Amino acid sequence: MAVLFISLIKLKIVCMEDYKDKIISDGKLARIVALSSFLIGTLILVTYKITNENNLVVIGFYYVIIALFLNSILFLNLLYNLFIYQKKYAFQLGNIAILFLNIPITLFYLEIVFRKL
Repeated sequence: MAVLFISLIKLKIVCMEDYKDKIISDGKLARIVALSSFLIGTLILVTYKITNENNLVVIGFYYVIIALFLNSILFLNLLYNLFIYQKKYAFQLGNIAILFLNIPITLFYLEIVFRKL
């Protein structure tokens, strides 16, 4: 999780000269967060399935809440960019779609866990 936050800070601190740099930087950030969310969630689920440790269910739920918060902030930022900077429209919509791909995956993972409980 610390690596994710360091990546977030590095991408946001970069001094951007114009809106195209902002759109591209925010798009990269969204992809990094989406992929990190997926990988961490999958790691928690696989570890739970292997060990059957109920503490991982609690950790997983806290993780879902944190990931939901972080992804929601990024979604609002991407949506803002979409309406304010109407350039690179397809690129921005693609990044929003990538962020949204985690929703059905998360619901599927939750279903797997609830079936087991």
